[in-house]
Amino acid sequence: MHIEIIKQMKRTTLIIIVFIVGLLFTTCNKTGKDKEFVKKVQLNQETIAVGIYRATGYEYNSINLIAEALKIDAGIVYVTLTDADVLKTKLENIDVIIFPEIENGQIIDQLDDELAEIFKNFISKKGAIALCNGSCIMLKAQDCQTLDLVDLNFEKDSMNNSLLSRTSFNLNENGEKIFPELKGYKDLYMDKCDNNIVETDTLKGNKILGFMSNSETANPIFITSKFNSGKIFISNTHPETTPGMRWMIPRIVRWVYNQEFIFYNKKVFRPDYYTNELIFDDEKAKKLQKLELQLEKGKKDEVIEAMDELEKFSPYLVAEKIRHLLAEKNNEIKLRAAKFLVDIEYTLAIEDLKKVIKTERSKKVKEQLNLYLYDLEGMLEQN
Repeated sequence: MHIEIIKQMKRTTLIIIVFIVGLLFTTCNKTGKDKEFVKKVQLNQETIAVGIYRATGYEYNSINLIAEALKIDAGIVYVTLTDADVLKTKLENIDVIIFPEIENGQIIDQLDDELAEIFKNFISKKGAIALCNGSCIMLKAQDCQTLDLVDLNFEKDSMNNSLLSRTSFNLNENGEKIFPELKGYKDLYMDKCDNNIVETDTLKGNKILGFMSNSETANPIFITSKFNSGKIFISNTHPETTPGMRWMIPRIVRWVYNQEFIFYNKKVFRPDYYTNELIFDDEKAKKLQKLELQLEKGKKDEVIEAMDELEKFSPYLVAEKIRHLLAEKNNEIKLRAAKFLVDIEYTLAIEDLKKVIKTERSKKVKEQLNLYLYDLEGMLEQN
């Protein structure tokens, strides 16, 4: 059903009223069920239709976060595509395909022949984006060779680097062409993929857009390639979970589809949000566990203190726990939770915030919550 609606959205008119039916995941920790939703968007340009591939039999955590990042751009619509969807539609009316990271170190090393042919034909004419080990489906690496499109290899990251949860990086001239607003910035920070990286020795004509700054080896942060006329973008990091950098996802879509860039507002363009790397070793794991316990069972001041610490630490790991604190009776906890979610651009909490505002009795608290809601909604549908 949602594929047919994408077909309607591809009509070019001065003003388009678009109804999207897609899949939205209610949590980032796999506890929610898929929901169908209908959203009305008014646009003044042709939309870019993005398919987010969800392979059967694999686990994903980031699909809903990628979807939220895509919503930043009013010129982009998306659907989540299963194997059955791809086989049925042959990706008709889709403009860009995204291969998200797969959980638990899994990779797609086998693919139905018909699915493989559909993806190859599509990517050769349009293009694809791959995040972390999601790129394996396209590589000619020994353990992948599913579509066999891009001449790159995977290698295991060193133990020290695999513990690096947030990395510093710098773009080169190639990177600044796609992200010109980052020109002149040094030592930017972004959430890093787990373990596997792409070997730079096997580039063979592919382009590196920048490197992780403090890695033991010169690990590329982004790589671009081509398959026939289709563009390919591979990321070794997670823009979709990095506050201040989520806008990179719709920008990459526009680059792959050869569309004019949009410059997004300062609610989402905040490249200086993080100021340090994060090495997630045993000590950090224990700290996270302690803060989560404090968040759940602490007194008011302890809960607020935990939120302060967690926001600097790795906020997307606890975003759903913070989201539930919007329903707290204590106003200070409630307001700090709302601020936390705005700070990390967690637009998944918009509907929760609306419900809280509707039942809030304190005029002062309601006014502040409305300001937070305004900020979250202002992150979406920019054009």
